Amino acid sequence: MKSEFHTPNRTLRLTIPGDLLSTNVDSLRAEILYLIDSETSANAWQFLELDLKAARMVDSAGLNLIVALIRIAEQRSRRIRVLIESPKIHRTFLFTRLDRHVDLVGPTGNP
Repeated sequence: MKSEFHTPNRTLRLTIPGDLLSTNVDSLRAEILYLIDSETSANAWQFLELDLKAARMVDSAGLNLIVALIRIAEQRSRRIRVLIESPKIHRTFLFTRLDRHVDLVGPTGNP
């Protein structure tokens, strides 16, 4: 996973290299939690941007990770933006109503 911090807009961008599945979500969860709670970024980020453009599938374990990140962000009065390209993942966010809790930038470019 790649991470970047953009100072002007206080965005911590996490690029997920592929699918969010039960086979990889535990290691991603540990890495993401470490990054958002590290001393250098814990109070610095206002937006957490999850780049899921390389993902073609998100299973229930992946959705649980996203829900956990939403809870963390809401507790800290922060926002999450999710970038996706897969229409299937876009429909999943709409069907599960996660689009109501994140700024979703979908395959059609609609925020």
